[in-house]
Amino acid sequence: MAGIPLALRHLEDLIGYRFHDRSLLELALTHASIEEEHNERLEFLGDAVLDLVVSALLFETYPDAREGRLTEWKALLVSRATLSRVGERLGLDRWIRSGGNLKERRSLPRSVYGNAVEALLGAVYQDCPAQSVIPVCRTMVVHWLHYELAALPENHARMQAKQTLQNWAQTEKGSVPVFHLTDFHEHPETQAFQVSAEVGHRAFPPAWGASKKEAERRAAWEAVLVLRAEGSLTG
Repeated sequence: MAGIPLALRHLEDLIGYRFHDRSLLELALTHASIEEEHNERLEFLGDAVLDLVVSALLFETYPDAREGRLTEWKALLVSRATLSRVGERLGLDRWIRSGGNLKERRSLPRSVYGNAVEALLGAVYQDCPAQSVIPVCRTMVVHWLHYELAALPENHARMQAKQTLQNWAQTEKGSVPVFHLTDFHEHPETQAFQVSAEVGHRAFPPAWGASKKEAERRAAWEAVLVLRAEGSLTG
């Protein structure tokens, strides 16, 4: 595969695996915009491996968690946003080979990073001896998701903040939260929304987000933090 750097040992160190067949590693780094063999099949395989490994990890780590909570946590860990962050932390842009319009861009779309992470996991699954493949994949996933696993309960609480605030408001106040757009900034390539949450006649600290939905979720989290500090809300 012309164009793929031959000195991939540093990347192997970063991902935590030494390939027997380095062509699998090269294939995992070849985006579909290249008009030849690319990483989509490995991405498909890696997605399944990631689901299995993360499911087993959560099952063992949280023996008292119900199926619904485990499903929500798994969705957070294997999400495109999470995998894109992993790919960026690994610096995969230095090794991913792309073509077409992507080749001309100064930076790759974040989704490309996440796809490459799954493809790398699929490549490891194909390369690793059968007797050790699942433990090896698990070790890699734990390493890659170290930060997300450590912050999992809190990050999940952030994602569920609107639902948490709504449940509290209905139970304690007999009403539902209302979200107000309090400020807005528009730049040539980005937008920013400031939103505050209100329950009854009480307004909580505002929060900014790149979309109204994101700003509402962050504003709900600000309200949850205030209610936690007051002792009005636990968990």
